[in-house]
Amino acid sequence: MKTARRWRATAVLLLPALLGTAGCGTGDEAQAGEAVYGKPLAEQFQAATDATRDAGTAAFLSTLTYGAAGGDAVHRAEGTQDYERGTSLAKLGFSAHRHFPEETLKFLQEPPPEGGQAVATAEDDVYVRYGDSAWLKYTPEAVNVLGESTGVVAAHAAGDAAPYSGTLADLVPRVIPREKPERKTDGSRVYRVTALPEVAAELLPRDLQSLQGDWGADPVRLTVRLDPDGRLTSATADLGPVLARLHEQEVLVDVKRLRAEYRLSAFGKPMKGKGPDSGGRPVEDAVKVLAPVTTLKGGRCATTGDTGLGTTVVVRPVDCSERHDLRVLAQVKVDRTYPGKQDVRNGDRDARAQCVRAHAAETGDWMAKGLGFAGSSQVTYSTAQGRTETTVTGDYTCYVRSS
Repeated sequence: MKTARRWRATAVLLLPALLGTAGCGTGDEAQAGEAVYGKPLAEQFQAATDATRDAGTAAFLSTLTYGAAGGDAVHRAEGTQDYERGTSLAKLGFSAHRHFPEETLKFLQEPPPEGGQAVATAEDDVYVRYGDSAWLKYTPEAVNVLGESTGVVAAHAAGDAAPYSGTLADLVPRVIPREKPERKTDGSRVYRVTALPEVAAELLPRDLQSLQGDWGADPVRLTVRLDPDGRLTSATADLGPVLARLHEQEVLVDVKRLRAEYRLSAFGKPMKGKGPDSGGRPVEDAVKVLAPVTTLKGGRCATTGDTGLGTTVVVRPVDCSERHDLRVLAQVKVDRTYPGKQDVRNGDRDARAQCVRAHAAETGDWMAKGLGFAGSSQVTYSTAQGRTETTVTGDYTCYVRSS
C-alpha cells in the first residue's frame, strides 16, 4: 500500500497568524522541525519520513559493506529520488579490496556488465539498463508471469518510505525510538535504536534473504540522524546478528563485519540523469522479451547478462546466430518411485543425471562443463496394502552455459 500524500492544514491557521502580525508588528515563527520533534518520541520516525518526503526530491547513497581480514567489499546504489512523483534513478555498483577473500568475492559479485548498471523506478514499475542498452521494464504483471526470480528487481519498486526501496529508509519508520535523541549544536538529532534481525535481513541481497529458524535475542543496532528540520539525513546499521545467522548456515564465513549505511542530501534540488521517460533510449517490456528458461525447447539460445536478475531461471531468447551465453539441450521428466518413506527433498539429483546423459549424447563429453538445469518437482507418499512408497515427479530443462 502506498502512503497517501499528507497536506498540511495551513489555511485554517493563516488568518490568526496574520492578525497577530498586524497587532504587534512581529510574528512567532514555528520552530524548525516542530512537526517532527514536537511529536511524542514513539511517533518521531514516522513524522521524519513524512518530512523527508515533503522535501520533494533528494540525492541518496546506500551501501552494504562486507568486512573481511583482507579488506572490504561494497554493494553500492547512488542516485536521486522524486518523492512526489514516486520515481528514482540510481547507478548500482560493486567493488572489493584486492585482498578480499576470493571465494566469497565470487559468491557476492555478479559478472560486471559493460558500462555499469542503472535502475529507475516509477511507482510499481522498475527499469533496468546496462551501458547503452535499452531500458528493460518490469511491471507487476512481469513479476507475476516471470516468477519469483524477478524479486531482485521488484524489491526496488517505490514504497511507503522512498521511491527507491531496499535501503535503510524502509527500516527507519518501522523502528520505535525508546530513548531521547542526542541534540547537536546545529539542531540535528542522533537516535540510537534497535531492530529485529529478521527485519534488518531485508537489507541483504535477495539470494541471502532466505533465512529461517531461531534468530536469537541479539538485536540489530541502528544510528539514525535527522537534520534540524526533522528530515532523515543518515542511518547506519550493524548487521552483526544477521551475519551470525549466515555463519550458522556456513554462508559468508570469511566475512567478519556486515554494515549497512544510507545517506540523503541535496533536498529539493532537481533530479540528475536521464530516466526511461526522457526518450533518450527505447524501453522494452520484460514480459515480451524475456521468458522462463523452462519454456524453451532444445536447441534454443538465450542471453542472461542483460536481464538485471543475475540468474539463468529467466532469460532473453535470441537466435543462435546472435551473441548468446546459454543454449538449451533438452527437456526432461523425473518420475521415480522408491520403496518405503524415503527422505527425498526433490528430483534435482535425477534431473542432473538425465542432463549429463543428454550432454554426453550430443558432445561425447561426460564432464558436462557449464551444464545446468532448472525446473521443479514434487514428492508424494502413498500407502496401499500395507506398503508405503515415495514418488518423485517433475519437469526440468537442461542447458549449457558458454560463458
